[in-house]
Amino acid sequence: MKPEIEDIQERLKQVLLKSLSEPPDSQNIGPEVPLMADGLGLDSVSLLELVIGIENEFDILLDDGSLTVEPFESIAALASFIFDKLDQPPEQQAA
Repeated sequence: MKPEIEDIQERLKQVLLKSLSEPPDSQNIGPEVPLMADGLGLDSVSLLELVIGIENEFDILLDDGSLTVEPFESIAALASFIFDKLDQPPEQQAA
């Protein structure tokens, strides 16, 4: 059964806390808080760690072509991106 968006958001928060070498304060991880720049300030290394954590947590494959800036604008945007990926067969997830 496919998880709800809220469940994905909560799992993403846990991935952030577990997979990043310098995790943000969990109270600062709201669904609309920007992940980069003025929000949580994730850099390219942190984003790579997050992608690996997402692939492991949700058992999906993300290739470079599917990784644009838009899904990483916030937890809400990233949850929506993952929600859509979970509908796709594994061979299409990386596309």
